[in-house]
Amino acid sequence: MSKKSELINTIKAYKEKQEALSNKILELNNNKELTPIGVEQRINNLIEPFEAVAQNVHDKAIGILDSAIKALEDRWRANTTGKLLDSSYQIGLSNIIKIIEAGAITSKEDFINIIDVYKDDYNALSIIRELLANNGNALELLMLIPKDNREYNKKILNDLRNNIENYINPFNIKASISMPLDSMIQFIDTRLRDDFSVIPWEEVRDL
Repeated sequence: MSKKSELINTIKAYKEKQEALSNKILELNNNKELTPIGVEQRINNLIEPFEAVAQNVHDKAIGILDSAIKALEDRWRANTTGKLLDSSYQIGLSNIIKIIEAGAITSKEDFINIIDVYKDDYNALSIIRELLANNGNALELLMLIPKDNREYNKKILNDLRNNIENYINPFNIKASISMPLDSMIQFIDTRLRDDFSVIPWEEVRDL
């Protein structure tokens, strides 16, 4: 099971448990046969054991996300700085740069194949992008280079982490939180790949 699926399943399972709890609390609050003190006591009896459940799910969800973020950042690092020590890779990149500088690549299909080789090496893509930016006749090829969205990716995952912190905790268990949890689940499912890299909006719209 991927980290993405594990996180989705963890949040879904918690949502069901928390929704059941909030429904029981709502029923107690609407029970006219109980005194306010009786209602409070019964609610406390429900809440106290659930606080540990909320904390455990919080820790598990944060652990899954932090582990995925570390793996993603390690891959980014390996695909950029790690390539600097690969002499064969660097020779190939140097040859591609010379070909681009000479303006020898005019085929869109050929350029796409080249970009596919270096798509995860953001240093290489930055060099290629800079070369094409200085060539007024290569704007169409320039548009084919994927954007470096690593900082945006980090922000998105940090926002997700904050949402987990805000909604899955022992202090936010009385009222229903199904809507924000559903939003989290949908976001993870539609905007994140299995490795937690962000799916661009244009790709989401094409799904």
